[in-house]
Amino acid sequence: MYYHDLLKNEIIEIKKTIARSSSRTRYIVILLSDVSVLDDASLDDRLANIRRATALDPKTSLLFVPPNSSYVELRAFARTALSTFQPLCIEYYRDLSKHARRKRNRAAVPPPTVPPFRGTSQTLSGQGWNVRYDFKLGVFAEFRQEMDAAARHYDGAYDTLLSPDIFESIAVWSPRWNEARLLADIIAVRVLRCLLWNGQTSSAVMRWQSHRVRMRDLVDQRGKGSSNYGWAAWEARWATVMAELLQELALPKRETSDVGPGSSPVAEAIYAEPEKAFPVGERIAPWQHLHHPGYWLDLATRHVLTRRRYTQMIPEEDRAPPGQSPASQVASRSYLYDTYLCPEPHVEAPLPGHEGVSHSALIQDAIGRTMHEFGRRGQKRFLERLQFASAKELMRVAQWSRAMQLLRPLWQRMSWRQEGWWGLVEEVSWALRDCAQHTGDGASLVSVEWELLNDFFTPRPGWTYDLANCLKCLPPLKTKALVTLRAGDIASFLVTSYTFRDAESNVGDYLPSQLTVRSRAHRHALPVRLSQIRLDYEGAFGSVIVGHQDSHVELASNAGHVHYIEVPIRDAPSAEIVQEPKPAMAGEADLTLRPGETKIFNFACLLREAGEIQATSATLTLKQESFTVDYVIPLKGKAQSELWWLKGARGVKKQKLVAGPLTTTKVLPKPPKMELSLVDQKAHYYTGEQIAIMVELVNGEDEEIEGWVKAQVLGDEDDSPHVVWQASSEGDESSARGKDALGKLASLAKRRRTLSFVASSQPVDYVVEVTVLYHHVSDPDTPLSKTLTTTLSVRIPFTATWVFSPQVHPAPWPSYFVVAQPAANDGDAAPQGIIQMWSLAAELKCLPATPLVLLDAQLRVDAITSGAVCRVVERQGSAGSPLTDGVWPLQFTVEIQKLELDDRRSTSVDLALDVKWQRPESDVATPTTTTEVSVPRLVVASGEPRVLASVRRSSAVPGLIQVDYSIENPSMHLLTFQLTMESSEDFAFHGPKASTLQLLPLSRHTVCFNLFPTVRETWIQPNLRVVDRFFNKTLKIQATEGMKVDPKGVSIWVGS
Repeated sequence: MYYHDLLKNEIIEIKKTIARSSSRTRYIVILLSDVSVLDDASLDDRLANIRRATALDPKTSLLFVPPNSSYVELRAFARTALSTFQPLCIEYYRDLSKHARRKRNRAAVPPPTVPPFRGTSQTLSGQGWNVRYDFKLGVFAEFRQEMDAAARHYDGAYDTLLSPDIFESIAVWSPRWNEARLLADIIAVRVLRCLLWNGQTSSAVMRWQSHRVRMRDLVDQRGKGSSNYGWAAWEARWATVMAELLQELALPKRETSDVGPGSSPVAEAIYAEPEKAFPVGERIAPWQHLHHPGYWLDLATRHVLTRRRYTQMIPEEDRAPPGQSPASQVASRSYLYDTYLCPEPHVEAPLPGHEGVSHSALIQDAIGRTMHEFGRRGQKRFLERLQFASAKELMRVAQWSRAMQLLRPLWQRMSWRQEGWWGLVEEVSWALRDCAQHTGDGASLVSVEWELLNDFFTPRPGWTYDLANCLKCLPPLKTKALVTLRAGDIASFLVTSYTFRDAESNVGDYLPSQLTVRSRAHRHALPVRLSQIRLDYEGAFGSVIVGHQDSHVELASNAGHVHYIEVPIRDAPSAEIVQEPKPAMAGEADLTLRPGETKIFNFACLLREAGEIQATSATLTLKQESFTVDYVIPLKGKAQSELWWLKGARGVKKQKLVAGPLTTTKVLPKPPKMELSLVDQKAHYYTGEQIAIMVELVNGEDEEIEGWVKAQVLGDEDDSPHVVWQASSEGDESSARGKDALGKLASLAKRRRTLSFVASSQPVDYVVEVTVLYHHVSDPDTPLSKTLTTTLSVRIPFTATWVFSPQVHPAPWPSYFVVAQPAANDGDAAPQGIIQMWSLAAELKCLPATPLVLLDAQLRVDAITSGAVCRVVERQGSAGSPLTDGVWPLQFTVEIQKLELDDRRSTSVDLALDVKWQRPESDVATPTTTTEVSVPRLVVASGEPRVLASVRRSSAVPGLIQVDYSIENPSMHLLTFQLTMESSEDFAFHGPKASTLQLLPLSRHTVCFNLFPTVRETWIQPNLRVVDRFFNKTLKIQATEGMKVDPKGVSIWVGS
């Protein structure tokens, strides 16, 4: 509580002190606490007590920061506090602006409040008074963030300051001259800041240029001129000020694909578009666009270089310190050198042993900052130029290690090499060589010497181009230098090309290929003797190593120094191929290359494995006592020469390859002479059949072979059958995988194997692939293969035509007035429903022409809806004979009965026909096959009345036909039917013409008609109309056996 009262009294005392000062000061208190309200419940009461005692507004004058606030919460509090203070500050500075404007608009210059003293202050003139208060008004407007008004006031102060009334009244030797220049620079910087704040980018650039030109004219006319280190130092500082202003300005982002060191794929913009104040279509110079800070820093770097150049022109007598020079000479320096914002000549250009300005450090700092800005924006070429300039500056001061760190990566990835700027590449290369020589970097020196041998570069007078002895200028190296160079990364003096002659070859053949190596070394360079050439491949091939061997044989050549060399290839010794994944081949040739010489190395390699061969790279190796160079030339996907060189009687000639340059060739398997054929292949195969295919193999090779035979049957994705070789022993593992060992087979010998599999139950097309994998007994390392592919079409052996027709069940219907008593000893209750009888007639038709023997046919009940039972009670038909006609009639009688008498739901029955058959071969016992024939679903209605028509022919009266119409009422209602028989000219009938029939529930009644036809050899159609009088619905007459149904009704055939 003591500290609480002490804090409260302190706030009150400060408020009284501010009130007594009569100044416009706003007192705001921000309280910090290390205890939160949760830890101390009395904290709210204490804060309220302070607010009441001090009379501070809790919204604007007394603020509280809770303890343990996060960074986000503190930022939000600071933003809230600033938004609270801003209106008060703006009002305060607006009042100060009004006060300054009133003093500026006075007619007379006000007297000074304090008498002027020498060296401290001076009395201002009227124009000086205007400059002062225009500057103050601009500062106050900046505080209010009214940048347009601030820029106007600064412009007024600037123009008044540089008017003849002020600047021309100041002597050049006076200290006030430099003070006036400094004030002009300050005002110009503030104007630039206001323009950049308002987004007037091009206006800011023009204003920067205007101030520079105006200051230059001023120092040329009244100052000490612009051709001195002082003006160069000012220009460097002026450009640096612009860069530092722009570093606070965020230019829009842009996408870039050319990413340099330190840059990102989304880089900042290089320049800003001009503001909208410029009319559309007005031409603006490129330098009037606002570029990024790197542009201005690069401009500052150039002025620092100019400053050093002017500094080096200072005579030695002016470099001596003032204590070591005569007074007259020291006095003359003040009239000769401009020291505005820069040191005196003896500091700018000190004598040896004295401290002074390090221009090299200034240049390095400026270049480093410039590189950072250009690297952020992905300007790769400009960045490379700056790196080279920085390295040259480091070399100038003998900082060879730092220069080496810049030049080595620049030399490796510079874009000038790809774009053909060989002058710049040569300059970088020689600079890197000097650094490598001074730092003792043998690897870098050898790499540069390799590239400088190229005749693209200008030969250096008096220089000896000797690659083998290039490290003699260095002290002995502790370790041997190992260098790896890649084509494309450097401009090598060795140009290579590789091609195959043929696009396709076979195993066992020799594959010709040519490697062309041309030397583009300087004319006076010494010959280069390679140690070896290595060719690497992908695929069914190893590598080829060509070593050096001095040759005294006259080589075939022409006038163009082209030499043709046949390289004999042999299997490389095992000691040379310890790390080779595949067997390598080796040869020897003279690998000495003189300037301008071209050598064609022609060699042919034996192909032992089928596949594709891709030439991937060629490696030229130069081994010396102190270094080893591996020059790698990628061949994969690179353009090669289209020429094929031939050795003729008159030297070497060339021809163009028809297929173009080939770095890829396909090696086909050795043409096999094994003959495969299928014996006794059937024309048709059927679903579910055990298929057996006999394969005959004939050895057409000239010698004995040994191998395997395998088969693969491909069908649908989920229907690939399991293949078994019958000739293999039972349970043989190879047979389970579809393989069978042939063993050894003599020349022209035959051997048969039988493969079998079970066909699918659905129609499918199988692709049978039989492959023989073998090798000659004398050459087991060369695999051979022969494949036979055939297609087997598996189809359904026959189709069926189904006819469903109702039949009149002979059993009587249950009586409506009699209740059936269930048997007491029955475990399952017997079906109580009405039995319906259906006739299922089928005609099996054989599809192919091959006769089949049908052995048996069984109708099977697969499924029936609940609450009913289905029984197959009778079958008619014959079996056991070939189906040469392709037709086999079948007929089944099916009974369907509901379990409950009152169940009126329809019944669905799923049936299937199992047909057992076999092929009619008599000489062998063919296996039987059971094929399932699908039957359409039978849907039976049980709760609606129906009319069944049946026919009987009288044996007593010739030609008399008796037609019975059975009307069934399976419902629980009394139904009344109206029966009407229509007359016809085709027959006469005996029976009721029209009658009414009432049927009790669960009853059946038969109405008989005797027909006597008047026509012969045709169909007659007795038309009985049965109408349900309650529903007024005409029942459809359903025909039974011996009748047919058409859209007009039932029909009966009348014979002769």
